[in-house]
Amino acid sequence: MNNLQANMHRCKAADALLSQMVTENGYDLIIISEQYKKKESGTWLEDSSSTAAIWLPPRSKITITVISCYLTPSDSIQEFQEKLDNIEDTARSIEGPLIITGDLNSKVIEWGMPNTDSRGKRILETAARLGLIVLNTGNATTFRRPGCEETTPDITLSTERMAGSIKQWRVLEDYTGSDHQYISFELDTGTNAHQYRKNTGARKWNVSKLNTSKLISAIDDHNPSSSSPKNAEKVVEHTMLNITRACHKSMPKASHSKHKAAVYWWTENISQLRRTCLRLRRSYTRSRRRGAASQEAEQYQAAKKELKHAIDDSKKRKWKELREDINKNPGLRDSGTK
Repeated sequence: MNNLQANMHRCKAADALLSQMVTENGYDLIIISEQYKKKESGTWLEDSSSTAAIWLPPRSKITITVISCYLTPSDSIQEFQEKLDNIEDTARSIEGPLIITGDLNSKVIEWGMPNTDSRGKRILETAARLGLIVLNTGNATTFRRPGCEETTPDITLSTERMAGSIKQWRVLEDYTGSDHQYISFELDTGTNAHQYRKNTGARKWNVSKLNTSKLISAIDDHNPSSSSPKNAEKVVEHTMLNITRACHKSMPKASHSKHKAAVYWWTENISQLRRTCLRLRRSYTRSRRRGAASQEAEQYQAAKKELKHAIDDSKKRKWKELREDINKNPGLRDSGTK
């Protein structure tokens, strides 16, 4: 299971780019802090304050318990503790493996900060009581806003039992549109779903190019005879082998593109602008470390605005095209209202 942990910082551009990231990478579970708006496709779950959510894209299935949370930096220490207590109470009511992720807005040496603050100590105490392990590894920061100190507020915690099943935890360097870098990790649920899809996909054929006469002829050539196996299991195996041979003879295999389909408004220009934003952000980060980054900051901000406008314009254009198609083809409108 391929999972994504994202803090969108209430950003419209980040919301749009998240959909494309999920499409490109096939994420099964997206755990979100500071969401922009509800996703219409798949399953969407969010808390009462709309500051934390879980999104399951269509066809995703999960068998684990996940808590998504966001602890606001403006809260007093008392409000912070109350929210932390609520998270702990919820976690204690859950049996079995558990993952808790989110923007905790705290500093702890264990996840790469230079010191541990009061909030961090309270989180560590809660984690110890619940038997949770911090999965953050490496020194990559997750909060990177021009002119601000880089920090790591986005944390992934899990029970010890679950920790052994989580692989390849890492901070992504993709351009997200948010001030936060996203986190990805894989979860071994006991079955290798990706390998299963790969194996079954290798046996798919292009049905649109089926030669029916060749299929019938190939099946007739392998009609059951007295020499066919009598054991039920062998009969099934023998039959499936004959069907596979017939399919090979009557139609070509389907080609499998490595590229995922893009969201409806995606264009090559937007893809290039996203790459530009990533390049300029890296340039700005390097220049800032040298103490001179005013020009790089301006270029980066300008690129972000251009990307945002390009996304908005593309969505409006596609929506206009859809309305024009409906007006030209009234049947589309009628079928949509049945």
